[in-house]
Amino acid sequence: MKTHQSKFMEKRIKKTSQGTESTSGDNEEKTIILTILVSIVIIGALLVNLIFFTPATTEPFSAIYVLDSEKQTANLPKTVVLGENSTFMLWVGVENQNDTTMKYQVQVKMDDGNGQLNQSLAELIQSFENTLLDEEVWEFNVTINIDQLGNNRIIFELMTFNNTINDWQYTGNWVNISVEATQATSINANEQQKGT
Repeated sequence: MKTHQSKFMEKRIKKTSQGTESTSGDNEEKTIILTILVSIVIIGALLVNLIFFTPATTEPFSAIYVLDSEKQTANLPKTVVLGENSTFMLWVGVENQNDTTMKYQVQVKMDDGNGQLNQSLAELIQSFENTLLDEEVWEFNVTINIDQLGNNRIIFELMTFNNTINDWQYTGNWVNISVEATQATSINANEQQKGT
């Protein structure tokens, strides 16, 4: 009987070991795949947060611009006739985007178009000063009088007050317009005399 029982047990052990497969390999593969998927989801969420919810950093700056008498760029003067329309008004704008309050000065200069720009050496005609809060815009009008024939370049340079040196410092920002001045023709002069 012992032999019969031992054969029975032997068959049962063989059958059991042959009939079942190990699931530990499958579980390891599923765990790895699940870990990778979770990692991808977390990284994706972090990227979405970084791209869409992190504010873009902007570099502080100051800006200066010139507009015509109607606060547009469409009709900036290009030519004038001396004594007729050679005195005109422009608007100058200054914008503070420096994340702090700034004291500004706009220097108005004029030359014949041959002088250097980016801190012109031309004689200062007028200057305007104002203190601006961060993100504040200052627009003011400037009356220009041209009395020289030929090319006249009007230059607007932006300065800031530097407390360390206790003086105005050029920002490197400027804008200019060139205006050609012509002499009134005799026909125009005769028409003016008839009208008076």
